[in-house]
Amino acid sequence: MKNKLLIFNELARYCEKLFTALIIIMGFCLVGINSVQIVIRGFFESSFLWVLELSEFLGIWIVLFGASIMFLRNTEVKVTVIVNSFPRTLRKAIEVVVSLLGIVFAIFMIWGNMNYQKYVGVIQPDYLPFSFRVHTFPIYILGATMIYNCLYIMFRSKEEADKEEMLLE
Repeated sequence: MKNKLLIFNELARYCEKLFTALIIIMGFCLVGINSVQIVIRGFFESSFLWVLELSEFLGIWIVLFGASIMFLRNTEVKVTVIVNSFPRTLRKAIEVVVSLLGIVFAIFMIWGNMNYQKYVGVIQPDYLPFSFRVHTFPIYILGATMIYNCLYIMFRSKEEADKEEMLLE
């Protein structure tokens, strides 16, 4: 079990590095295409029609990949003032319940995204679960990272929980 957990954590760390690199690349592309658009509009009184769509697309992807990194690093915003006043066993029970709710939310988010794409008519769901022509591909990644984070919180060791608790205080 320990080896499987280590492999899963290594995979999460690799995904985090990949997402970080993608965010940097997309950020440079976003700045680059908008700079070119400004120059073309200013000097040639013309413009590319696709720049607005691509800028919107890149912005959405940057935000969703950033949220995924936040869940992979276990750095999401937590309100711990009330929870820390409870005894340790009740705190663990609250974490488990909140994590289960997070998993349910992530599953509904992925399911809703698949149904959105199916009913809008962008893809044929028989051969692909998602389409790269839709802005919503990172929602699958965000849902998977939320599930990973919730499972990590539910099954982490007591030492890891104590270490995180000390960092919060």
